[in-house]
Amino acid sequence: MATFSDEQFARLLAALNPPPAPGFIIEGDSIKKNPNKVKAIVDAPRPRNPDEIQQFIGLITYYARFIPNASSITYPLRKLTCKGVRFHWSAACEAAFIKLKNIIASDQVLVQYDPDLPVIVACDASPTGIGAVLSHIINGVEKPVTFASRSLTTAESNYSQLDREALAIIFAVEKFFIYLYGRKFTLYTDNKPLSRIFHEHANLPAMTAARLLRYAAYLSMFDYDIKYRKKEDNVNADYLSRAPLNEAPDGVIAALEWEIAELHEETLHHITSTAVTSAMIAQETSTDPELSKLLADLRSGACVDETFTISNGIILRGDRVVIPKKLQPAIMNELHMTHLGIVKMKQLARNYCYWSGIDADLERLVKSCVQCSEYQKQPAKVKVHHWEIPENNFDRIHIDFAGPRKGYQFLIVVDAKSKWPEIKIFNKDPTSLSTMLALEELFTVHGYPKIIVSDNASIFKSDEFQKYCEERGIFQMFTAPAHPSTNGLAERYVQILKSKLNKMDHENLSIQLLLNKILLRFRATPLLDGKSPAERYLGRRLRIRLDAIKPITLKRNPVSTEKIRRFNMGDRVNVVVQTILGKPVWKFGTVQSCLGRLHYQVRLDNGKIIKKHVDQLKSTCIPEKICPEPVSPVQQRKVTFNIPTERVENQILPEERVATPPPVLQPEPAQAPAPVPARPRRSVKKPGWLQNFV
Repeated sequence: MATFSDEQFARLLAALNPPPAPGFIIEGDSIKKNPNKVKAIVDAPRPRNPDEIQQFIGLITYYARFIPNASSITYPLRKLTCKGVRFHWSAACEAAFIKLKNIIASDQVLVQYDPDLPVIVACDASPTGIGAVLSHIINGVEKPVTFASRSLTTAESNYSQLDREALAIIFAVEKFFIYLYGRKFTLYTDNKPLSRIFHEHANLPAMTAARLLRYAAYLSMFDYDIKYRKKEDNVNADYLSRAPLNEAPDGVIAALEWEIAELHEETLHHITSTAVTSAMIAQETSTDPELSKLLADLRSGACVDETFTISNGIILRGDRVVIPKKLQPAIMNELHMTHLGIVKMKQLARNYCYWSGIDADLERLVKSCVQCSEYQKQPAKVKVHHWEIPENNFDRIHIDFAGPRKGYQFLIVVDAKSKWPEIKIFNKDPTSLSTMLALEELFTVHGYPKIIVSDNASIFKSDEFQKYCEERGIFQMFTAPAHPSTNGLAERYVQILKSKLNKMDHENLSIQLLLNKILLRFRATPLLDGKSPAERYLGRRLRIRLDAIKPITLKRNPVSTEKIRRFNMGDRVNVVVQTILGKPVWKFGTVQSCLGRLHYQVRLDNGKIIKKHVDQLKSTCIPEKICPEPVSPVQQRKVTFNIPTERVENQILPEERVATPPPVLQPEPAQAPAPVPARPRRSVKKPGWLQNFV
């Protein structure tokens, strides 16, 4: 970014109180013309040929609306441009030329600067000079405020046309600094590439020349719109560039040009040696068939490529020197002096020099160097091939063996889509048959895959294994020999298994328990995309021990509309307590509480509390403590027999017994006192079959 000099800062302060029109001075109460302010017009030399006359007439035509009888005044000059007329500068021509210059520089054409009016700056450049016009727009008409021009220095005359046009813009902005800084203005140029490069919102191309980059940095502190104007509409500035004044460059321009020249000199210094010098590069550029034409096109403006510029007869592409064909071998030898290698040489060359096909030439140089070939490194490994993601889980699996470890071998199977791992343990060296049996066990769970990827081990290449795959429609794919990274998925899981087993060896668990822990945790652990192999394969998360820290929320079944029996607390019920010999045993109790829709807590009359389903309960009206204890079928067999020894009162006679049904035997009441006979009874011995009856 450019900085302010003391002079510029003073001019900025002066701009706060703008002076009268630059073509005038104040003396007392009158305004007089100041010819020094418009000497770019007044001191313009007379034309020396019809082309220069045509240029001057173009300027006059541009301001003809301000000049009365312009056609009559310009007639002597226009006659000299006619075909077949000999060029002779007569007194009439001289008079017309002087009169027209005075009119252009007078208040008849020039207007006083007004900060409230729109400001326009028009710029142009020729092979000999640069010119600019500061104008106002008044009632839609462009009226000049002041003119400026100067000749090009010897170095500037060697610039490309693009650089000269850019220099004209910088010259104009610097010349009219006090009128432009701190306000909006419009900048006109007849060079279309510059209207893109210096656009206030444009991003400069990476290969833009250093000079244009610094010009753009300087312009960035101004508020302007840049627009393209056709050359035939830019004659006011064009005339000034072709009739320049011999003035030295302004301070800002000189500083910018010095900085750019230093940069170019530094670049040339790094690539020059006793074999190649900057003078040799300039000389060969002028004689090179391709570069000499490019040089001429850049100077004439036929080539508008903004990446090229000219400095002291040398073409630069950005900050890189364009090397003529004759000097390219010497420059390559300089770059290859310490056998840097292809990559380093290209990086170095991109900082200093350029020619078409330079990268290919440097590669050929290194490949043809004996020393570089003998001591070269192995070629860089190509990026690992990424397998296509299968459409479905278990469409493609990657398999490999890990081990031996403590006498065990491990068959690792990984699903390519979900990354779901399976591991089978072998307590002896695996064979094709044992491998097929282990895979068959996995395939009964997951189904047969479409593709199996493996290395070239004899187990997988055997006839038995290949036949096994063919019969099941499985296509085998093998890695390149001695290049296991092709089967990188299985290889990575082999390394993971080995690492886990080594780290968990201190747990003193069986190998199967270790594998179970490893597989469960790996399947439940999220991968880079945030999903675990279980979520990818099963569509759900696996519960692990860490899930125990989360409370379990049981979901209730939706309430059924089916009508069921209901009991309330305190209801008397008959309860099935057990089933003996296929028959239920019932007891009486009271409902204590409801445990859902179908279960109840019941307190039996004997004090025991039990939980029962509604299907095991019946409503009853028998009150508590009054109901007898229900008798089980076994208890019904435990009876007391009273055998009378003689006829007593009211004894039933045999003939009466025939007509009377047998008595119903009732169980002996619990803890009932022994009956007292009406009379003494004889001692009776119980039958032997009743001695051990319970």
